[in-house]
Amino acid sequence: MTEGQPARLTIERDAGVALVTLRRPERRNALDDRLLVDELGGAWAELRDDPDTAVVVVTGEGSAFCAGADLEHCSGFRRPEVADAEDFTRSTLEPVVALHRLPQLTIAAVNGVAVGAGFGMALACDLRILAPTARFMSPFVRMGLVPDYGLSWLLPRLVPMHAALDIMLTGRFVEAAEALELGLAARIVEDPLADAMDYARRVATGPKRAMRVTKQALYRALDLDIEEAVLIEEARSQAIALLGPEFPERYAAWRGEITGSSG
Repeated sequence: MTEGQPARLTIERDAGVALVTLRRPERRNALDDRLLVDELGGAWAELRDDPDTAVVVVTGEGSAFCAGADLEHCSGFRRPEVADAEDFTRSTLEPVVALHRLPQLTIAAVNGVAVGAGFGMALACDLRILAPTARFMSPFVRMGLVPDYGLSWLLPRLVPMHAALDIMLTGRFVEAAEALELGLAARIVEDPLADAMDYARRVATGPKRAMRVTKQALYRALDLDIEEAVLIEEARSQAIALLGPEFPERYAAWRGEITGSSG
């Protein structure tokens, strides 16, 4: 955070859960240059290297999740003539890849609109829990632009191609109920942050090593054939878990449960 300026993003940790909150409610948590290039990337790098965090919850302060790039405070919209525009744009997109690559389970608690980069940020998380007022939008085509912030890769992997094209080429809102029907959301609840935090705390009691390897294996398997997924990735992942420090104690506890319940 720049000295003398309010935090645009905070990270709060408790019992294996990290809560990341975008804090620009007066701009519906829109992303300015500082958030896009510095603070988001820094947050994901910090959490990536935190062995004590099992689950990351992402939300926005106030009535919105994230309204996308702040058109008034994002220099990318004012520099199309600059020769290094591609490199500059790439630097603003790197944080969404870093978010998707986090080893922890990630949950977006979507409390309102998630537009453009906000939509991409929500989809980059592993789970999305929505408020009834949550709405998604990919507005790029309406500005003569193409979808970015991961949307071109993430959305077609979560919904049928025809639905992805419809959402992107019309630039329309996807309301919470439709998002749930399409599979973009785990559930709709009145208080998505409270629900996400409760779920995160329960998940965080599990074995961190096994959970991280499971997440990695599932995402890798999406782009592999069955032989590679099972005979290489599953074998490798299971070996990591078997040789890890969490396995003996948890296996013994599991054996005790099974023995006790069968007796």
